[in-house]
Amino acid sequence: MFVNHGTNLAKAIAAWGGDLPDWVRLLASACDTANQRSVAERLGKSPGYVSRLINQSYAGSYSEAETLVRAAFGGEGVVCPAFGDTIPLASCLRSRRRRDLPTTAIRRLYARLCPTCPNNTDGQEA
Repeated sequence: MFVNHGTNLAKAIAAWGGDLPDWVRLLASACDTANQRSVAERLGKSPGYVSRLINQSYAGSYSEAETLVRAAFGGEGVVCPAFGDTIPLASCLRSRRRRDLPTTAIRRLYARLCPTCPNNTDGQEA
């Protein structure tokens, strides 16, 4: 397999070696398709954050980073107890992290159920 050593994917492979997680591969590939700045904006983070993840030099929570990457680029879903159906991980993340007042019946349902939902991993890391 030919790897262009100037790519983000090549940097990730060099940094992570054989332990390259699929979500980092997804992140690096997204950066190679677009650029780190646009990927960072989609994650709500800085380009430096993205770079540190790719280069395995980030000092914070990799599980939080994984969640953000999977939500933004993975197209993954989770079973939502509020709806009894699968919803996009991005919707789950956005709904449970809303801080404004729940003004609709659906948002009130989220506000009531999200804090105890098994999909909600927010605040579980110390």
